[in-house]
Amino acid sequence: MSGVRALGTAGLAEPQGATSPPEFAAAPVARLVLYTSVELFHHGAEVCLLRDLYRWSLPNLVRESGGC
Repeated sequence: MSGVRALGTAGLAEPQGATSPPEFAAAPVARLVLYTSVELFHHGAEVCLLRDLYRWSLPNLVRESGGC
């Protein structure tokens, strides 16, 4: 978070450049930050789902209420 905040408005508006694949080189850094956040939420939710499914698949496990 501190790294993204340090970019400021101007830094987020800059093109991604050579650090990204050529098709995204002209896209703003803000797009990369947003995409990374979406992927983090998405995969985090998948991990929670798999954990909950595993917990419910064990027959003798005392099930606690609540998930992630």
